[in-house]
Amino acid sequence: MKLTNFCRFYHYLNVIYRGLLILVLMGLTFPLFAQNQVTQRDLTDPASSVADAVCGPVEIITICTNQPDSLELFFVKGWGMRKSGPFSCSPKQRKQLAASWHIPESLSFQITYYDRPGAPGNCKLRVLSFNKKVPAIRSQYGPAENGPFTLGFPNTQQEQLHTYLQAMGYQTLAPLQVSMLSKPDGTQYKYLETIYKGPEWLHAVGIERGNGMPPLSEVDSATRLGGPGYSALNVTGMSDTMLAFFTKVMGYELRRDQVWKTGEGSALGLPSGIPFRFSIAYAKGATSGHLLFLDFQKTAPVKSANPPHIPNAGIGMYSFRTGKLDEVIANAIGFGVPIISGPRFVTDPFLGKYRSVVILAPNQVYIEVIENK
Repeated sequence: MKLTNFCRFYHYLNVIYRGLLILVLMGLTFPLFAQNQVTQRDLTDPASSVADAVCGPVEIITICTNQPDSLELFFVKGWGMRKSGPFSCSPKQRKQLAASWHIPESLSFQITYYDRPGAPGNCKLRVLSFNKKVPAIRSQYGPAENGPFTLGFPNTQQEQLHTYLQAMGYQTLAPLQVSMLSKPDGTQYKYLETIYKGPEWLHAVGIERGNGMPPLSEVDSATRLGGPGYSALNVTGMSDTMLAFFTKVMGYELRRDQVWKTGEGSALGLPSGIPFRFSIAYAKGATSGHLLFLDFQKTAPVKSANPPHIPNAGIGMYSFRTGKLDEVIANAIGFGVPIISGPRFVTDPFLGKYRSVVILAPNQVYIEVIENK
């Protein structure tokens, strides 16, 4: 009887001990669990340093065109950018640039730049207009074809801008999307987005983040307009390769890499329920000048009508600055991507003289890497 009571006492003591142990472990685990559940940091809040960067943000986006006047109307009157040019290159300059960008000798060209002086942190647009018609990269609007897809124009007056652009006659892939999204602190903010159809099958995203959320690129305080602050590319069937290229060759970092599904009223203009991988890569330490990658799942890749690079009409090249050009070249060789030209010195009538290399990204887009002075 005494032995039985002792066994029962030991059993109760063991239960109490285990219970206390569980409570202690829970006390340790709950704070860790809570930390892991904190909403991920905002895209514009880098976890890295500029000092760690191999290449900087996208600085120049080059567009080839058969419609220079239409592009001027779109970028200047529509999006409030400043035009510089067109510049006619000297024979020596044209020869240098043509060799660097693989432009056939039969094509002469002028260069026009568009920028936003009230928000200089945005990308510049370099437009090449040719003396002869060049084939278009894309054959339709919408995200179906692989290659460069959109230019992103963050702003702080999207509803007014939307009314204005529609009055100019620009159509969208879908109605203006308005929704509430979560901030990193758990509160919500108003999000507005839609994609406008521009010349040369270009897509321009008007996007606003309200309720105190920082815009995705610098905005001119006077006009409340910003961008282009980023660009999106369709990389269906090759997202792993493209992300590896940008992280291993260009030294970029991933700040988002998720699989989403299109919702009702998606700005992409697609039916709801279509899964796609959504990845965003930034230069280390950067707050804008980033690239978005869309890989539509369970969908066969659709090639662009023509290779997505210069001199075909549309977005054909992205330019980045680096203080480590030799490292980028070594990375490119190690990764196995072709070097199109360089390194060589060229003289751009707007940028002046610089040394650069042009490499071919896995999706056939030209990547120009400019050495810092």
